[in-house]
Amino acid sequence: MLCSNISNAEEVSTKVIVAANAHLPPYVIPTNDSGIQLEILKAAFKQQGLSNIEVRYMSNLRAEQELLLGKVDVALNFPVHNHSKVYKSNSLVKYQNVAVSLSANNFSISSIYDLRGKSVLAFQHAIAYLQAPYKLVVGQLQSYEEVTNQEAQINNLMKGWVDVIILERRVFLYLLNKYAKNNELQPFKVHAIFSEAPRPSFFKDEKLRDTFNNGLDQIVKTGQYHTILQFDGIEYAKKLNKTTVK
Repeated sequence: MLCSNISNAEEVSTKVIVAANAHLPPYVIPTNDSGIQLEILKAAFKQQGLSNIEVRYMSNLRAEQELLLGKVDVALNFPVHNHSKVYKSNSLVKYQNVAVSLSANNFSISSIYDLRGKSVLAFQHAIAYLQAPYKLVVGQLQSYEEVTNQEAQINNLMKGWVDVIILERRVFLYLLNKYAKNNELQPFKVHAIFSEAPRPSFFKDEKLRDTFNNGLDQIVKTGQYHTILQFDGIEYAKKLNKTTVK
């Protein structure tokens, strides 16, 4: 694990420990430690000479705690509020969180306030990540729960057990496609009631953060960043095994 007195990242031989949520495909896919965000992170570090990356899978809440305690070097997800002991990188990707309901319910949801009176199943720690007035509205819902395993959100919605699920759009489409392989889909509506959110990574060490930002800038310039975005992560990892992406 890295120490705070590092003066040159190229001299570092120890591993970089990254905390990631295991239930966030296609951004994070535990198979082969892949996914869009992980591939961007690894590519940026590799560009700066750091290739010994260990990914530890845990909930968003635990990742926050582990980073603050210095048990991991990087957390892919961290609440948006500022913290003096944490250093935020440039954005890796942009999340578009959405609300999804079944068409049969004919809900009119054009703002966060329209969630009031409904049963809602959201991703874990959603209250800390989503914009105001979400936290206020949660207190006015028929029922509210947050889950770590987001596949459960798709199942609960399709079976009519909840009125609305809240999750990131790309995650929803990925999991919906997976669900459809063995289950019948119900018509649904996607309600884009949240603003697009840049997603940085969060670092315990400022110099390591700066090293990562430099690497990220370079892979954007070379086009490698945009190549990664074209794949779900696993496919990009397979591509790397066949050819060199410059």
